[in-house]
Amino acid sequence: MQILVELHPKKKIEKLLKEIKTLSPFDGFDIPDSPLGIPSPMPSFIASLIRYSLSLDKKTIIINQRLLDVNELFIRSLSITAKMLDVQLAFTKGDKPKYGKEVGYLSSDDAVNVAKEYGVKSGMMISLRKNENEVMARLESNADFFLVLRMKNVDQIKYYGSKLVDRAIPYLIVITEKNRELVKNLDQPYFLENEIFSIIHSLDNLGVKAVLISSLGDLSFFERLYSKL
Repeated sequence: MQILVELHPKKKIEKLLKEIKTLSPFDGFDIPDSPLGIPSPMPSFIASLIRYSLSLDKKTIIINQRLLDVNELFIRSLSITAKMLDVQLAFTKGDKPKYGKEVGYLSSDDAVNVAKEYGVKSGMMISLRKNENEVMARLESNADFFLVLRMKNVDQIKYYGSKLVDRAIPYLIVITEKNRELVKNLDQPYFLENEIFSIIHSLDNLGVKAVLISSLGDLSFFERLYSKL
């Protein structure tokens, strides 16, 4: 099983390079696009740093792309860029932008299909907070993978069988002493630091091929995690 880590864009390149170095022992990175609709460095720039400046050419890199801000031309240009960088794309509607007007008219399904025209491995979000019919409808899409949000337990993924298991990348938020208040304010499912190994092991046994872990502001957690792998 691959263990991917969330890499939040940093505005100071020194901090960004330090974080990439700390996270480099893991199998790959997921890079959010303007989290919460707030301006941040472009994920494609960060992906190029990982690929070429740091020579991390064997790592899996997923760029999350907000769709509220862009049109089809942008998605086609991004797909060309992703192909050149050998990165994957995950599409999401995204939060309302802090500045300017919403532009997006493409659905995640539309964006996935455009990206796949260019030979780019592409996926989308799937929230287990949705009802069963909505989840099943999304599973009928052409996505190569799903970033699975709001998972509370492994049985939720097992319930949907191979249609989800074979393409699932569960997003696991870890709560630590350092990020406790931040995580609790998110109002999302989370896992205790001392239980994350059990969750990963259970998902691995189920046949899930990758997980995405976020520690939200506690970079030292990843150092502790890797030392125990």
